[in-house]
Amino acid sequence: MKVKMISFDVWGTILNLDLMLKSFIDSLNELIGGDVSEDVMMVRKRIKELRKDFEIEPGRDFELSQKLLAERLNLEIDVIRRAAAEAMLKINESMVMDGMHQVLRFVEDNGLRSVIIGNVMFWPSSYTRLILERFRLAEYFNRQYYSDEVGAYKPMKEIFLKPLSEFGVSPCEAVHVGDSFFEDFRGALDVGLHAVLISRRSRPETIGEMGFVIEDVRELITLLKTEF
Repeated sequence: MKVKMISFDVWGTILNLDLMLKSFIDSLNELIGGDVSEDVMMVRKRIKELRKDFEIEPGRDFELSQKLLAERLNLEIDVIRRAAAEAMLKINESMVMDGMHQVLRFVEDNGLRSVIIGNVMFWPSSYTRLILERFRLAEYFNRQYYSDEVGAYKPMKEIFLKPLSEFGVSPCEAVHVGDSFFEDFRGALDVGLHAVLISRRSRPETIGEMGFVIEDVRELITLLKTEF
């Protein structure tokens, strides 16, 4: 294989974001006795817009997401934190996206370095780390990089370049896999990495020389065998 390192987005790629958001919303609903689903999704959309335009101070996207949601709901921020903690306690193994163990075993068996590059919103990266440990996914990764720890968020180039620098890998020797067009796919391509977009509503295709679109993460195994 030409590539030496593969990086993965976490929520929506490795772990089911929809299930975690539902757990978070349900927990918050129980705490305050109302329906906050629309409010949570509006704040999420706003944070993603601000990230896309690089309008959030590096490393502050997680903090800002909790602050904006608390303000929108007129709540103490500690209520948001409690909801996030309760949500994590309710999850089960259905949180792991189909095919992930198979893909990660293939990556490991072929000697590729593997890392996580993840943005953080509503719950801290420490919760994500615990979930990955609980479902025996963390053992597949050499390191994990999160926006609230690194001080940069996708699509900022710094968060993509940090693991390359630490492992001595050039951008053309790495591929990033994720489900967000702007944060993962375009962000990785702009830095010179190969990029794979998981789009469950699109047909597989190649975009230029460095970009690929797949419907199912298991298609990554074929890509690694034939394209990299």
